[in-house]
Parts: sequence; structure tokens; C-alpha cells
Amino acid sequence: MNLSKFLSILLMTAAISACTTATKTETEQNDGFSAPADSNDLVRFAIIGDLTGGERPGVFNVGAEGIYAMKPDFIMSIGDLIEGGTEDIAQMDKEWLTFTNNLNNRDIDFYPTVGNHDISNTIMRKWYEEMVGPRYYHFVYKDALFLVLDSEDFTDNFFSELKVKRNEAVEVYKKNPQDFGNTEYAKMSQRYYGEMSNEQTEYFTKAINDNKDVRWTFLFMHKPIWQNEQEANFKKLEQALSGSNYTVFNGHVHSYKHTERLGMDYIQIGTTGGEMNAKDGKNMDHVTWVALKGDTPSYLNIKLDGMIDKKGNIPADGDKLCLNAEGCN
Repeated sequence: MNLSKFLSILLMTAAISACTTATKTETEQNDGFSAPADSNDLVRFAIIGDLTGGERPGVFNVGAEGIYAMKPDFIMSIGDLIEGGTEDIAQMDKEWLTFTNNLNNRDIDFYPTVGNHDISNTIMRKWYEEMVGPRYYHFVYKDALFLVLDSEDFTDNFFSELKVKRNEAVEVYKKNPQDFGNTEYAKMSQRYYGEMSNEQTEYFTKAINDNKDVRWTFLFMHKPIWQNEQEANFKKLEQALSGSNYTVFNGHVHSYKHTERLGMDYIQIGTTGGEMNAKDGKNMDHVTWVALKGDTPSYLNIKLDGMIDKKGNIPADGDKLCLNAEGCN
């Protein structure tokens, strides 16, 4: 074989090899790394904390814009989305419209939990059920069960009594905040822990029993019903969940705290713009990110002042706000 013919064969072989390699790179990604595997069981959702009790303007917008940028499957809450405390329907409509505009979730589904500010009386409760949705409900998503509780599940008569005692306590607070703790309202267990009816207990017990084979159950409530050792109905749900994997989320206290109970995580969400309270737990504005892959959930609390956009700024003009600091009220 002469030299020119040999070189011609070499060049042709190299061209074929290059073409084959290029084709594999484009179609099979066979260059040492493969494309990411699709995970059909991955669940990702964000949880927003308390907004009220003295909402600090603009703070929630930071969290809402940050959540939208992260594109969770959906958004959950632990209640107190509007200031409430009124029997004026027009005011309720106005406050809810403000909240939904600030949430600006667009194409991301949102699931609310009702809080004591959201239904402060029987009129608000009726308004909520007609305009927002059911006070308690459940759904299953990718083999995970979501239970959304109503911790303000009082009788109409008790709600009426509660309103009177609350109004009396507010007047005392206006005159001298130090005397608020001596009021009858301040000493009521329902003010801190809330309550759930037998009907609600039966509803969730059935939901749990009907979905025994799910890989995880997530419970959401506003007030920490589970902290009241005298309360029997939530303990029935814990009993129904015995042997299952679950996580409990609550709000109301306006500070973050983790508790291990019955071998499970009970997580108290802090604020996403509401008045801060550092007396019991960690004081911070944040959203909670939850991911479930396989049979194991993971949790990450993202502080709002740690959300930085592509330009290096906190979203929604958050650089101008007081975030995650003592006395941000």
C-alpha cells in the first residue's frame, strides 16, 4: 500500500469516528455523564408562616416572590392570612383580595389553613366557607396524604362568648398592655391551643384509615392543638396514625421551634411578615421548603433575607425592609 492511500484511509477512519462520537454525544450523552433520571415520586412544596397580629408591610411580598422563583409543586400555609377580627363583609373581602394579590401565585396551586384571625367569629366563619373554601379538608398527591385542620372548630355559642371576652381583653390591653395577662380571655386554653370538634375528628380519622398505605402524611393546623395535654380529639388522630410516618406543622406562636414527639417531627413555623415573638423559639421571617422523595422527607427553612435574586438583591425591594431581626414589628 502506498503512503498516499494509507493516509487517505486514516483520514476517512478519523472522519467516521468523529461522526459517530458526535452522534452519541448528541443523542446518548455517552461522554461520561448521563442525563438526570426522571423522578415521578418527587414532591416539593413551600409553607408560608403567620402574616398577621401586626403585619409588617412588604415582608410577605418578599417570601411570595421567592417562592414563585423556586417553582414548588404547590404552596401550603399554617393560617392567619388576613388581620380579621371584624364582622364587616366588605372588609373581609378587601383583606382577602390584598392577600391573594400579594401571594401572586399565578400558576402554582395554593392550599390555605384557617387561623384565628381568618375566622374570628361566626360571621367570618360563614364568610370563609363561602368565599375561601372548607375549614378542614384533605387530599392525596403522589402517594402522600395532606390533612388540613381547623383549630378554631368551636360551637356557635362558644364563638359568641369568645368574641365578648376577646373584646373586653382588647380594651384592657389598650389601657395597659401589662394587664392583658390577667384577663379571662388571656387565660383561656382555647386562645392558645384551639380546639377541634368530634365531627372534624371523625372526618380525619376516616381519611387516615382510608389511606393507610401512603408513604407519608403531612398535617397542617394553625394553633398547636397537640400541645394541649387535656385535649382528646387530636390524640385520636395520633392514635390513628400510629405505625405510620407523618409530620405535623403549626403556626400561631410567631416563632420557629422543632419538637420530636412520638418519634415524629412536630414543626412550629415562624413568621412570613407577621409580628415577631422570640419568647418561645427562634425569631425569623422565613418560608419552609419540604421535599419528599421515596419514603424520606427533607426540610429546609429559608430566611427571607437570604433570598437573593439574579441582580444580587432581596426580591420585592426587601433590601429596604427589616427582616429577621429582634424588634421587627
